[in-house]
Amino acid sequence: MTTLFSFRKSAVVGRGLTPMLAFVVAVVCGACVLVTAALWARHADQAAVRERESLIAGDMVASIERILDSVVSRAHLELSTLPGRPCPLVDHRLSELQSYVLYVRSVNLVANQNVYCSSALGVIDVPLSAWLSPAPARITLDLLAGTPQQPQTPVMPLYVPTGKDTGLLYVVETSYLADTLAHGVRYEAGQVVLVVTNERALDARGEAISTGSVTTMRGTRASSPRWGFSIVVVAAPTFVAQTHWKYGLLASAAAILVNLLIAAAYLIAFAPRRLLLSAVRRALKHGQLHIAYQPVVEIATRRIAGVEALIRWTHPRWGAVSPAAFMAEVERSSLLAGVTRFALQRATDDIMQKTDIRPLRIAINVAPMDLERKDFVADVLAVHAKLPADITLVLEVTERFLIDKHPRTDVIFNMLKAHGVRFAIDDFGTQHSNLDLLGRFPFDYVKIDGQFVRQVDRQGRELIRAIAAVSRHYGMEVIAEGVETESQHEALRSLGIPYGQGYLYQRPVPVSQLFADTGANVLTTRTRVTP
Repeated sequence: MTTLFSFRKSAVVGRGLTPMLAFVVAVVCGACVLVTAALWARHADQAAVRERESLIAGDMVASIERILDSVVSRAHLELSTLPGRPCPLVDHRLSELQSYVLYVRSVNLVANQNVYCSSALGVIDVPLSAWLSPAPARITLDLLAGTPQQPQTPVMPLYVPTGKDTGLLYVVETSYLADTLAHGVRYEAGQVVLVVTNERALDARGEAISTGSVTTMRGTRASSPRWGFSIVVVAAPTFVAQTHWKYGLLASAAAILVNLLIAAAYLIAFAPRRLLLSAVRRALKHGQLHIAYQPVVEIATRRIAGVEALIRWTHPRWGAVSPAAFMAEVERSSLLAGVTRFALQRATDDIMQKTDIRPLRIAINVAPMDLERKDFVADVLAVHAKLPADITLVLEVTERFLIDKHPRTDVIFNMLKAHGVRFAIDDFGTQHSNLDLLGRFPFDYVKIDGQFVRQVDRQGRELIRAIAAVSRHYGMEVIAEGVETESQHEALRSLGIPYGQGYLYQRPVPVSQLFADTGANVLTTRTRVTP
């Protein structure tokens, strides 16, 4: 019973989401996972690189700020009293105080925009604009590629005003700055640059470079709000590569895991279907499938005019398996061709060899996918060629063919009808179709669904009358399905419905148990029987 329940569950899953659609969805989801993982890895490794660059740049800014803070804090109070006084009177004191100031080459006195006294050279006469351009009125930094005394050694002039027209010019040694920048290189930075002005910058080797070359660097910049300089850091290629591989591996592992879960979900969801189709394949191979026949009778005489061939499955362990539990999945699988071929061959052989009821129509159900098979027409014509003239082959298709009509359908209909094969539309009315659609398809028979027949002696009478009228207009004959009571039979007879099919006349039985005259078949009950 558990396996039978799984079969039924599989059929329900198949109706809701076809295996091919589910497979496509799974593949698309897997591809989306891979793309998402790749995008995440790219974003994550770039964020990690930028975070490292920002961390190094922030540390460099703090270090340079400490150097500059030290320059203007050491002995600055005493030094600020010297600008404006004659150099011969203060040069000795200036040199003495300069020895307490770290990181500088010299401390210079400025008055009236002119540098007139140096702790290193004594009396000098140099315009302040030679060091800083334009001449500043506030604390200002700059970077020079060199001085007249050391033209190849960059220096950083730092001007601190001490009065209206006086100030101190500190000449900071860039070697200290370069050493600080070099620490960033040791912490996985490829390039670290101190940008002082819009024209000049200092790299970690202590060389002055143009800011034009800095703008081409794809790095992270951190600025000092107090001193006005900035640090640009570009991560080392080795660190970038390691980070790329790290997040690439993480994303790949996550994508593989998620895709495995998707694949597992797909396999688990359709495992019952695979088991079911495997069981049907074995049933077809080992002769577990057989055909039962339900008569289609002339309502006026109750004599058999035809039979509908119905596939049945008797499992060696679970017994009879309802077609509702497996045919829906078979119709969506590669097994359909084999099952349809089996039904065509077995049914025609049974009718020719095991019953002498003549003339007789034999109706066999075909699925939508049958009409898409290249060998379908050949299969039908092969069995039709063996039938005698008094046996007519009828192919029953569902009303869905009216909705899902394909150009190939017309070709198949016309080709088979030209050889004498007839067509019936099954379960008419269940797909909310209009009656005028009957004129657009070359059917020979219209089978009214049993849900309308059950209401024929009540409110369904006029609907059946209308279907019958339209069918006769287009030269089609009507078969009423699901006839189960005498009152339904009489109502159909009064409406002039020519053919009926249902438990009232005979249940599906082996071909040898068919009654030519179903009126002689005494039923155990005249009330509705549930299948």
